[in-house]
Amino acid sequence: MAARRIHVRSTKYDGSRHWEFDSLFVREEGPLLITSNHAGQELSNPRGTWRTPWDTRNHFWSDRWYNVLLLEKPNGGGLEGFYCNVTTPAEYDGDNVTYIDLDLDLRVSAQGTIEVLDEDEFLDNSQRMGYSPDVIRESRRALEELKRLAAAAEGPFAALNGLESASS
Repeated sequence: MAARRIHVRSTKYDGSRHWEFDSLFVREEGPLLITSNHAGQELSNPRGTWRTPWDTRNHFWSDRWYNVLLLEKPNGGGLEGFYCNVTTPAEYDGDNVTYIDLDLDLRVSAQGTIEVLDEDEFLDNSQRMGYSPDVIRESRRALEELKRLAAAAEGPFAALNGLESASS
């Protein structure tokens, strides 16, 4: 039986195209959908295509304002880390995942080092695209939740267990 493909599409708050790619269905558990991608796969964005260097396990939630990508080195090379996007809750219809990327990102290394990314982009776009006060508040809350989960090696960050303690 062929693996089921899921189409993933994100936009920016103003509706403009952001990332788009196909992913393989892994499982669905309540509000959580997990998909995977393999190293070498092409992902598309407005600047063109990008070939991912990692095997990726993607965690999308319909009730959380973020998604988490677990990045592994190809060919069983071990954990590379995590890339987290602050987004609107994902919508999943059985074939497609869609969400709005809200610019704030978090990178977590395999050693547990936590780095907030794109704060300037979030501030600029929140003004330029008119993020509502609710969206700004949920974005900030989501970022704090991601930092807490990563520091505690909980949820999708459980792969950090047994490694050096995470820092914030």
